Amino acid sequence: MNPETIAYWFFRLNGCATITNFVVHPDRRGSQRTDVDVLALRFPHRAELLTSGDPMPDHPVFNSDGKIDIIFAEIKHGLCRLNGPWTNPEDENMQRVLYAVGAFDSHRASEVAQALYQVGYYQDDIYRVRLFAVGERKNDAILPTAVQLPWDEILAFIFDRFTRYQAQKAHHGQWDSTGRQLFNHASRCTQEEFIDTVRASMQTHVNSLQLARQNPRLRNHD
Repeated sequence: MNPETIAYWFFRLNGCATITNFVVHPDRRGSQRTDVDVLALRFPHRAELLTSGDPMPDHPVFNSDGKIDIIFAEIKHGLCRLNGPWTNPEDENMQRVLYAVGAFDSHRASEVAQALYQVGYYQDDIYRVRLFAVGERKNDAILPTAVQLPWDEILAFIFDRFTRYQAQKAHHGQWDSTGRQLFNHASRCTQEEFIDTVRASMQTHVNSLQLARQNPRLRNHD
């Protein structure tokens, strides 16, 4: 399973509207400037099963003080990391991403970009904009206000959501293959087994990508 797709499911299960591989194109002909592994938007009053008597609790990292969340997430199989495009102000890739998202006008986008470059966080009366780094373990070199989420924490949340609310999530024919696999594993495993199984599947995907780079004729698999 692709780590980026698993991260997508974590954000989706927490009520985020998501886009994966959000590409920032160059101003002129050439290769892309950068891409956002997962772009997520979450509204402050999001609730699921609110009137059921057992509403779904979201991960604490999404606790809101009434602001709209805009999240740029970098997904790694190994150590949590933010790539160069998110840490080099001279490239102005943050501005380009903000222009493409469209929440701020061009003047405000520069202000927001500088805050994200400097501290990994921005908020005003309406929005909270954050950088997320997902990976095997936390990284002391990352900006302290950027959010770091280890895989074990993400997978534990997914397991809990799919087992605690199994009846509500059982009919999911429209889900992608990764979502169905995660649900099926959670339905027949303990939490420890689920985490081990999914992590092994992620490792298989990463290994296949490494082999494909060595031999481009090989196909990639989730």
